[in-house]
Formats: sequence, C-alpha cells, structure tokens
Amino acid sequence: MLMMAAGAIGGGVTSSVGRAVGSKDIKRAEASCFHSILIAFGMALIFTIIFLLYSENIFKFMGATEIILIGAINYAKVFFAFSIFFWLTHILASIIRGLGNTYIPSKAIVIGSLCQIILSYVFTFGIYGSFKYGILGPAISIVICHIIMMVYLFYYLIFKQNILKVKFHKFSNLILIDIMKVGGLGLLNSITIALTVGIMTGYIGNFGPNALAGYGIGARLELILTPIIFGIGAALTASVSINFGSKQFARARKIAFTGGIVCFLIIGFIGLFINLFPQFLYQNFSSNPDVIKYSLKYILIVTPFYCLFGFGQAIYFSSQGTGKMIKPILVGILRFSCVVLFGYLAVSRNLSIDYVLYSVSFGLIITGVGMFLCLLGKEWKGL
Repeated sequence: MLMMAAGAIGGGVTSSVGRAVGSKDIKRAEASCFHSILIAFGMALIFTIIFLLYSENIFKFMGATEIILIGAINYAKVFFAFSIFFWLTHILASIIRGLGNTYIPSKAIVIGSLCQIILSYVFTFGIYGSFKYGILGPAISIVICHIIMMVYLFYYLIFKQNILKVKFHKFSNLILIDIMKVGGLGLLNSITIALTVGIMTGYIGNFGPNALAGYGIGARLELILTPIIFGIGAALTASVSINFGSKQFARARKIAFTGGIVCFLIIGFIGLFINLFPQFLYQNFSSNPDVIKYSLKYILIVTPFYCLFGFGQAIYFSSQGTGKMIKPILVGILRFSCVVLFGYLAVSRNLSIDYVLYSVSFGLIITGVGMFLCLLGKEWKGL
C-alpha cells in the first residue's frame, strides 16, 4: 500500500513539474519541486505516526499473532521511523521524471533495489556471526539503500541538471492543489485497487483454502506484470505532461495511445502465453492437483483480458500527465463497484467460482474500454 501511495503522489509530482517545464514556466516548476518535497515530509509523518502508534492494532486486524505479530511490529518500527528517506527517494525520482529524464531515476532505483536484496540477506543471516538482525534485516537494508538513493537523486538535482534550482518557495495552495489533484485522486484509485484485491480474496476464500491458493497463484501474475506497466507508465506521464505544458495536445494523445498499444501487446502476449502454457506459472508454486485446478480456472478465464488491463493502465498513467484525472478515477471506481457487486452475487447465490472470476475479467474489460473512452474526451484536446 505504501508503494502504491508513493506511486500515486509521484504521478502528481511528475505531472505538475512536467507541465510547468513544457510551458517554460521554470519558476512554477521550481515551486512544484519545493512543494513536492514538503508533501514527502507530510506523507512520511502520516505513515510514521500511524505505524508507530497503531502497528499492533493493524497487524492484529490482519491476523498476525504471537511471534509473527512481534516481528511485524519491530519491522514496522524500524522501517516507518525512517520512512522519510523512502518518500524523498520516490518524490525526487518523480521530480526528475518531470524534467524529462527517466534514466537517472531508473538507474538509482534498479541499482538500489539490487543492493537492497544483497543487504537484506547480509543483515538477516549475518556474516560470520556479525550483522545478524533476523527479521529486522530487510527493514535495515531498505533504510540504508533508500538513504543512498536519496542522496544520489538530490546530488543530481542540485549539481547535474540545469533546468531548475532546488530552493525554498513561499507556500502556495494553488501549487499544492495542482499536485494533489492528480496525486490525491491517484491515492483514491490505489485504494480501490487494494480493496478490490482484498474483497475478491475474501470471496474466493468461500470456496476453500485450495481455491484461495490457486487464485493467489493466478493473481500473482498480475503483480508480476504491474512493474512492467509502471516502467512504461512513468515515461508516459513525463512525456504527456511536458507536451501538455507546451500545448502539443495532439502529440500528447498520440504518445498516450502509442504507449497504450505497446502495453496492450506486451501484457497481452504474456497473458496469452500463460493461457496457452499455464504450467510455466503454476509449476513454480504448487504440485497440489486441487490448487492447480483452481489456478487453471483463473488463468483460462482472466488472462485473455490482460491486454485490456495493460492498455487501460498505460492510458491511466498518461492521463496523469494531463493533470485531469476525474474520468480515469471514475473508471477505476466503476471497475471496483462492478467486480465487487458481481462477485457478491456469485457468492451469495452459491454459483461456481467461475462466475467470481468472470467478474474479475469484466473488471479488466471496464478498465481497457473505459480508459480508451477517456482518451477520446475533450480533456485530451486541452479543453
């Protein structure tokens, strides 16, 4: 959820900075940069207070008990006490994308993530008896790696790029609103996605643990594909925002549509491949025939529509660049409502699990078609 929140706010930052740079309003871009950093501190403070004061309640609600509960609380205290470094890293990366540079943030995050994997092992299991922190190891590695990434991104912003200067600005409600009208609504979209996953998991649980495990295997594919979409989407947000700022509306829409087609083809191909050769997915997770049976149901019913999911998400990221997010958010809410309603009807009427999965597929169709209709709207003509 934290990553989704950072991604949502980051989209608003990239959009605000990019539109200002595109219109050659450097003072506004600098103000957006300053307010983005303020937002990072504000969001970090919110998450820190929540998880330092209420982590036990949160993890108990999620079902954690005894040793698992203690470990989760200790992990949260380490990570969220230093979450400002996480927020600054992702906000700074979003600012740099708004300047039209997606390489530097990608390099920092990829290298930082690889180092995080290595350090997580070191701090979890130790080396010759030293640096062994158990469950706290991954939290410590996350903090260290994000500090290093943050310093690198700050260094680039201050000393390497020459588009804007990082400096203090007078607080402006207009700038804050400009960022949050994209980022804040993006948070709402992230919440609907998280709720959809949570509620659908609850529905599937009615069919037993094997069904839940099979659904988890199938749904994991969607989680694997999401970073691919995000990688393309981050570039789309930056490109569209800069073109919107320079009033190149037709070009911005062409970029968005092209990005949508790229995601349609890439995600659609992966979905089709797994649909035709499902053993490449489930054989890595389970040998239980009942679990595999339910996993195959998900794969056969849902994956044919992954292409629409990829297209829709690409257009969603592109829409962030326009600064006008009402319609894309409404599409997300419509998807959530339909999936939850149809899933509930299937469960309440004791229909087979297939009908619950049909509701998931219908949600993907809504995403693809709905976002395509958004692309045809007047917002994309600068109106």
